[in-house]
Amino acid sequence: MRPCTGSAGILIFLLLSITTAQEIQEKLSVDVVNVHLTATIKGRFVKDLKLEELVLKEDGIPQQITNFTNFALDKSDKLGQRDVPLTVAFVIDTSQSMGDRISGHQKIDIVKSAAFLLLNELRPEDRMLLITFNDSPTEVTPLTSDRKRFEQDLLFQDVQGGNTAVLDSTYFAMEKMKGESGRKIIVLCTDGEDTSSYLRFDEVLANLVASDVTVLAIGTMALSLSSLKGRYILDKFADASGGYAFFPSNLIALNEVMNRLREGMRSQYSLGFHPGKTLDSTWRKIEIQCKRPGVKLRYREGYFAK
Repeated sequence: MRPCTGSAGILIFLLLSITTAQEIQEKLSVDVVNVHLTATIKGRFVKDLKLEELVLKEDGIPQQITNFTNFALDKSDKLGQRDVPLTVAFVIDTSQSMGDRISGHQKIDIVKSAAFLLLNELRPEDRMLLITFNDSPTEVTPLTSDRKRFEQDLLFQDVQGGNTAVLDSTYFAMEKMKGESGRKIIVLCTDGEDTSSYLRFDEVLANLVASDVTVLAIGTMALSLSSLKGRYILDKFADASGGYAFFPSNLIALNEVMNRLREGMRSQYSLGFHPGKTLDSTWRKIEIQCKRPGVKLRYREGYFAK
């Protein structure tokens, strides 16, 4: 075979150079693992942790923390991080049961009120995504910073009927947020047990834990035997991602929930570290310990190194 010469050879060389550069960039982009956490002592948020108080391990081996951000030090009254937009996916149940009333209010109105309250916490540059679901998820508003458009789309959401696909919709939201930088949050609002998802609970949970997405779940189901499975899913999604699950029974309770949620999000920390071993698509367990006595930490449990 004759070697390539002239313009053809130059073209192949350029294509190879571009491909190599892309591969290098991809390797660089996944070479830092980001973890968001909150710290509490006896239920009260700790806002003054120092880097030297934290020990991070990957599969039991201590790792150097290369990036450390304390969001509580940002004096802004908004949740987003300066210079790094916050990405929030609002995932709202519109199945038949969301038309039921609790304490005189439709469930759909309670979760929409929660979404509007959280919108007021965002910066102008933060990005929002609206997904509704019954039997399957629907992307109502693609990622946008257009607050007026988003609020209008949210305002006109109503009960659509059908069943409840919590698992499929959570995974759908994670896929839509892939590649976004900074903090990523799913605000998951539902009132019941999953009845129509194709994906299994363990599949979605594994993907959630391996991502850097935080779930803030708002459940409007009553505390009963029939609702235990639905509450378990929301609790587990929140715990595994370092987030929170709340179950307000009325609009007054919702205001208390939102105050707690605001404080928790403003009390977050962000840590970054380089994987301790070659990226080989294996599951890596993350452990973070605090040297300060009595501090409890919430963070995601691990990631896939790929």
